[in-house]
Amino acid sequence: MSKRDFMIGYGSILSRHSRETYSNMTGAALKVALPGWRRAWSVRYRDEGATYLGLVEDTASELHAVLVPVEINPDMRHRERGYDWIEIAPERLGGSDLPQGRFWIVVNRDHLPADADHPIPQSYVDTCLIGAFETGGEGMLRDFIYRTDHWDTHWRDDRHAPVYPRRTPLSDQEREMIDDHLHAAGVLKHRR
Repeated sequence: MSKRDFMIGYGSILSRHSRETYSNMTGAALKVALPGWRRAWSVRYRDEGATYLGLVEDTASELHAVLVPVEINPDMRHRERGYDWIEIAPERLGGSDLPQGRFWIVVNRDHLPADADHPIPQSYVDTCLIGAFETGGEGMLRDFIYRTDHWDTHWRDDRHAPVYPRRTPLSDQEREMIDDHLHAAGVLKHRR
C-alpha cells in the first residue's frame, strides 16, 4: 500500500470552496505552520496574464497554511505549473496530530514580481484571504497580509470581471472586511 499524499496549501487552496470546487480536494484541512518560508507575489502565469503567490526562504518567518489530502495527478500538476513539488519532513510541521503520509509543498522556480502584463488579480487575493480567514480567523488573515511581499507591484481590481479561474465568490460584507484589513496594513493603496 502506498503512502497518502498531502499538500501544504498557502494560497487559494486555503479556500475550501476553491480547492473543493476546482481541484476535487475534498478531505479535511488541518491548519499547519512551516518555519523558514514567506509568501511573495512572484509567480507569473503567462497563459492567464496574472501573477500569483510563490514562496521565498526566510529563516525569520513562518508560513501558516493548511494540510490537505491531494492526488498528484496531471490536472494537479497543470494547476501548479511553474512550481516544483518539494517533500517536507513531518517534524518540520510540528504537532502530534498529523496524518500518516507524505507532505508536499509547491515552490516556484522563478521569482518574477507582477508587471503591467501580469498583474495580481484581486479575485485571487480575495480567494486567498477568505481562505486564510476560514482557516484561522482575522489573525491568520492579518498574518497573510503582513507576511507577504510585493504588494506594491501591479495589482488590479478585477472584482467587476474576475479573471482568476478558481475564485471563491464573496459577499459584499466579505469584500469589505478584506479591504478593511488591506487598508489597515497600508497596502490597499497599491491596488489599481
